[in-house]
Amino acid sequence: MARRRHAWQQGGSTSVATPHGAGVTADTPLSSRTRRLPAPSTTRAAVTLRAFSPPAAVLLVASLAFATPGRAAHPLQTEDTGTQGAANVEIENGLQRARFGGTTLFTYQPQVSVGLTTTLDAIVQPSWLSLRSDDAAGASKASGPGDTNVDAKWRFWGVDPWSLGVRAGIAVPTGEHGLGLPHGEVSEHALLVATWDSAPTTAHFNVGFAHTPSAASAPGMRATVAHVSAAVMQSLDERFIVTVDSEIDQNPAADRSSPVGSILGGVIWTARPGLDLDVGYQLSVHAQPVNRQWMAGLTYRFAL
Repeated sequence: MARRRHAWQQGGSTSVATPHGAGVTADTPLSSRTRRLPAPSTTRAAVTLRAFSPPAAVLLVASLAFATPGRAAHPLQTEDTGTQGAANVEIENGLQRARFGGTTLFTYQPQVSVGLTTTLDAIVQPSWLSLRSDDAAGASKASGPGDTNVDAKWRFWGVDPWSLGVRAGIAVPTGEHGLGLPHGEVSEHALLVATWDSAPTTAHFNVGFAHTPSAASAPGMRATVAHVSAAVMQSLDERFIVTVDSEIDQNPAADRSSPVGSILGGVIWTARPGLDLDVGYQLSVHAQPVNRQWMAGLTYRFAL
């Protein structure tokens, strides 16, 4: 993918007004199509325990595992090493509708990323959830704010065409109606990120975990869930990018050894410099019932 580097993204130790990936160092402000790190699955254990039946609980937890994580461009789940650059802002609006079994989950999860330095971003990612479950236990529904991720992302190394970074933070309990962590508790998450960037192709690789203390006392749930993912982005021209993403997560149900995963495909259209629109479709792997998810997003970038 030939990343469109805007004037406000130039600087650092190397000029970035070059072909995609050229001259990248740890200090080069890469054009950021970074996706939000989604609320980790285990942060939603409280939802499943307090409001929904056990089958729906496991499915909901699995469907939210690093979903909507994370980052790469929306709609991808895999994060990339791109940062905004000092005094630049990215606002990403992500919508998702997931259906699995008798459960429907709608998620709105905006993300605001602010460049503190060339290679360091501060990130805030609230969420709003609407959940309905119809199963043998009856109908249940809830909607309202979910938890909020407060993260930092740092790109600490880069030698063309590779770069490495880390994204880590906490989920704070801002949810209502059982849609998130118990009040007073936080959940930790972290990703190690690698990006290979050579026009017109870019690949991203993640290894990470999410930890939720309350899950340790929840019947049948793991307190810590491991995650790996990889994504490829292929630029067709200056406006269109096709994306493919695959992820594997440790099963959040402690009595299940088989991992859960997903495959995702999407298209990103650059309407103008600094404004992207996207659509995507995700299908779960090794999950019963199958989780099918549609997503759409709008991302806007600007300088302060």
